[in-house]
Amino acid sequence: MKSEFKGRSKELAKLRGAFQQEGFVMAAVYGRRGVGKTALIHRFMQEQHCRCISFTALEREEGELLSMMTDAVLFGLSPDLVGTVTFPDFRSLFAYVGRQAERERIIFFIDEYPNLTRKCPYIPSLLQTVIDTQWQAGNLFFILCGSQMSFMQDEVLSASSPLHGRNSLELKLRPLNYLETAEFLIGFTCAEKAICYGLSGGMLRYIRQFDPTRSLEENIIRQFYSEDGFFSEDLIQSVITDSRQDHALYSTILTAVAAGHTRHREIASFVGTDDVTYPLKVLVSAEILEKSAAIRPRYALGDTMLQFWFQYVTRATSSVCAGSGEMYYRSFVACHIQDYMGRVFRNMAKEYLLLRAGRGRIPALDEVSDCRTGVPAGGQRPRQIGIDLVGRHWQDILLVGACSFRKVPIEKEDVESLIGEVSDLSASRPLVCIFSLGGFAEDVPKTDDCLLIGIEDMYRQM
Repeated sequence: MKSEFKGRSKELAKLRGAFQQEGFVMAAVYGRRGVGKTALIHRFMQEQHCRCISFTALEREEGELLSMMTDAVLFGLSPDLVGTVTFPDFRSLFAYVGRQAERERIIFFIDEYPNLTRKCPYIPSLLQTVIDTQWQAGNLFFILCGSQMSFMQDEVLSASSPLHGRNSLELKLRPLNYLETAEFLIGFTCAEKAICYGLSGGMLRYIRQFDPTRSLEENIIRQFYSEDGFFSEDLIQSVITDSRQDHALYSTILTAVAAGHTRHREIASFVGTDDVTYPLKVLVSAEILEKSAAIRPRYALGDTMLQFWFQYVTRATSSVCAGSGEMYYRSFVACHIQDYMGRVFRNMAKEYLLLRAGRGRIPALDEVSDCRTGVPAGGQRPRQIGIDLVGRHWQDILLVGACSFRKVPIEKEDVESLIGEVSDLSASRPLVCIFSLGGFAEDVPKTDDCLLIGIEDMYRQM
């Protein structure tokens, strides 16, 4: 009996649809490590009534990789031959798979594909030849999967790749949104689910570390502030760098950004070197950092788990090693959780609006972003305004909003202040949306032009 599968219904449907195509089909699946790629593909394979090959490429030498793939292929197709049959090279092994697929539908899944090609750089060209000369005539469903997104885009999907044009399906897995994350957090309150969403960044591997039988505080202390916690320096190193990169440099760059040094010059000054251009490019490409589209761009951590780690956990290392992690958390971190959640809550509000765009009172929107700009101030220096949420359709501003992850209610004066700032924008009667953890004071008016959204409303399914 299959267990309930959560959070990836659209991606699973796309794999099922591709599987219905006859003949050879190739799918490329990629996304950051821990986002849930392998779990999705294994679930898909469990549903199909056919023989399946599942091979995970580790960082090994070529001979061992061939031996390991041989075992995986035989285990999937002819288990009685495991340990008794060998192949001289990958070409012969792929030919064996192709012959089997001429008679029946077979799924062949290669996970961590970049590890295979790193030691066997001829593999992409070999696969091109095998696909064109043999596999195209059979019924193979071939899946390549990888966590190094730039590699998958350049070596599998780009026009210069030997495999270009051969995949029928491209799936880029992004972190789960806050509603999908909540499916794994039964038993937590809405506010606790929001904090878990921030601390996990919507990454499936991280979400699964939160134990619903324990309190949220126990989970945070156990996983972040204990020597045997899941979130460790080793984990962070595997997330932000590979073996060829300078972990110290990359970590210090992320510490700088987490601390509010967001421009190139500020980051270089914090790190103590001018040579940060390439590491910043790598971190943006890996979607660990976000880079604003501006002449003088700012950088921000795209992963909210890493934001928490580099802002609140790194400096606790000595206390954690001394067995005082819990005391450190209670003394220096617990009081700042609401501050940390400010950006997370804004992201949740953006997701809420985009998920409901064009439904009910929410207008159709192309994008939702924040707004930090200067407005004329009577011949003086422009007055700076900041609005948490600005929803646009084409260039028209149709919605503005504010977010508060505070336990105190939103007051009438807060709403009036936001409406006052809206008057400085080139917008004609946009809908005002206010998101609040602590609810709203009784004197806050409920009007057709102002939508008040509490955290329980955000978790109410559409």
